[in-house]
Amino acid sequence: MLFRSWLSEARLIKDSFEIAEMQKAIDAHWVEVTGNWPPAETQKQAQERLSPSVTSAINDGAQSWGYDSIESAVSYVTSSNPQYVKEAQAMSKWRDDVWAWAIPRLATVQPNTTVGAFLATMPNVPPKP
Repeated sequence: MLFRSWLSEARLIKDSFEIAEMQKAIDAHWVEVTGNWPPAETQKQAQERLSPSVTSAINDGAQSWGYDSIESAVSYVTSSNPQYVKEAQAMSKWRDDVWAWAIPRLATVQPNTTVGAFLATMPNVPPKP
């Protein structure tokens, strides 16, 4: 009824037949929303949303050591500078530890888990060697 009133005023429709036909067209395409809105997140959607946060956290860890990214940090493993080699090895091990921690947790993550809650128990960035 509210729609009919609005439609009548908006288009100045006086013909009740035209109003009835418009309402039928709307009713034919109307979808009733029930349950929670927005729809609940699936486990797969949670995994797809949280996985990049692990990568970002790893890159943040490498940046805390002064590297541009984890890729940059581990690339020093063949450096002629022994300190850079130690740092690259430590970053590589930490990255492996983080993914060893993350993969089983992503497999069982609950939908709607926040990034903060998911990353709360991630292995910490190690101290520089």
